[in-house]
Amino acid sequence: MTPERVRELTGWPPEVPDAVLDAHLDLARREVAARVPPALAAHPEALDAVAWLAAASAAPVLHTFALSGAAKVGRLEGAVEWRFLSPAEAEGYAAHCRRQAEACLSRLLSAAGDFRAAGGLFVASV
Repeated sequence: MTPERVRELTGWPPEVPDAVLDAHLDLARREVAARVPPALAAHPEALDAVAWLAAASAAPVLHTFALSGAAKVGRLEGAVEWRFLSPAEAEGYAAHCRRQAEACLSRLLSAAGDFRAAGGLFVASV
């Protein structure tokens, strides 16, 4: 999982530093690893769950540049204007990201449960 995938899912700009997202990705990887069997750690749903959890923990940090009640548009990186979320909006967005991660994990673990219940037999039709 990479910072680019987090940016892709969230719509965050390239100016969000890789170092910030990498720290949150490390935390998210550990959380997902504690909840998902090792054989499923590389599954796309698990990887997206990592990205969403990283976004959930990074969102409040990224939006601390604007204080509560301050202007919501700030300038970073030259003339580019960014709109910062209020603390309540940032927490709401973080909750949205956590729900997305939970949905990924739910789909993954449900499919894994179906696979195990079938005795390891996987049947698909096209």
